[in-house]
Amino acid sequence: MGVSDLIELVELRCKSCGALLRPEDIVERLAMARCSHCDAVFGIEGWSTPTPSDSSDAAAGPRIDVPMPRGFQVQNYGNVLEISRRWFHPMYFALIFFCIFWNGFMLVWHGMALASGAWLMSLFGLLHTAVGVGLAYATVAGFVNRTIIRVGHGQLEVRHGPLPWLGNRSLPSHEIEQIYCQEAVSRNDNGSQYRYTVYAILQGNHREKLLAGLIEAEQALYVEQELERFLNIKDRPVRGELPR
Repeated sequence: MGVSDLIELVELRCKSCGALLRPEDIVERLAMARCSHCDAVFGIEGWSTPTPSDSSDAAAGPRIDVPMPRGFQVQNYGNVLEISRRWFHPMYFALIFFCIFWNGFMLVWHGMALASGAWLMSLFGLLHTAVGVGLAYATVAGFVNRTIIRVGHGQLEVRHGPLPWLGNRSLPSHEIEQIYCQEAVSRNDNGSQYRYTVYAILQGNHREKLLAGLIEAEQALYVEQELERFLNIKDRPVRGELPR
């Protein structure tokens, strides 16, 4: 089944902006699409791609070159590569209002409970208060934080800041054999939510998570692309990876 036949059966839409995809936006042999409206790059769910045994030409073909996403900066100093990603996304503006509402409600809750001597009522709300505080912290981090990936002098380092965040790590770069990305989909009443993770495969098939929670496929694929180029790693398919 070709691209035009598939589009006649089902409307394919961009995962980032929701725009209707055109046949020329789709790279059929890679099960990938690049939206002509917002330039997002992503895989197409449920579309099987040819394996090396199916088509030698497809297996030998080059992967799509992923452009630098918004919010990224790259510095190549020859022997050191530094990739900087700003966390900011417009969704954090909506989270500001949600945090104000949530935490404001919890303040009123605790105030009423303590004023009336209902200590058990106040204690019951502590879990919800912790959720609100954690969400507020994550929202502030979304506005100010950056992730820095630095490769050089035998190490690959991932650092988040300036607000402290989990996920900082350091790996010996000479042990990295492959970089790949995975897509996770969660569905709820509001639709599907996509998140992307970048992994490194080290010697002995040991796998390390480099970045998690990316909201655009092109962000993960760009990091994979630049790290493999700098480390001179020949890309090879990994089971379950996000195709590029």
